[in-house]
Amino acid sequence: MKIGLYLDEISLQILKKGLFVSCEPKQRIEELAPGLPDERVAEIGETYLVCNMNNEEQGKAKLIDAFTTTFGEPDARLLALIGFQDNIEKFQKEFGAFYQKQFPDAELLSETELFVTIYEPVRDS
Repeated sequence: MKIGLYLDEISLQILKKGLFVSCEPKQRIEELAPGLPDERVAEIGETYLVCNMNNEEQGKAKLIDAFTTTFGEPDARLLALIGFQDNIEKFQKEFGAFYQKQFPDAELLSETELFVTIYEPVRDS
């Protein structure tokens, strides 16, 4: 089991209810943790220990998919999983506004690569 999936309270609640999808610019991830996107792709199928932001264990999650897409032409899997279905314009508007609020100095362009990871909760028997 891998150690190191740290989630805030809202993300923990989402994971506990089903799938948790993470999506952010690949360049930002590479700046913070060089090579992490490639590492995650290689780890599809691995189980992670999930902790809250206080480093307290909260359960386990399995990485079921990881891929790169673009802000301008987002992968249909991403759109479906986060509730946009095939509405690219709505995704761009809402995700763009969310990202701009989180990172006011950053800009999402059509060609911006987004790295997506999808986790499912692991329930011990």
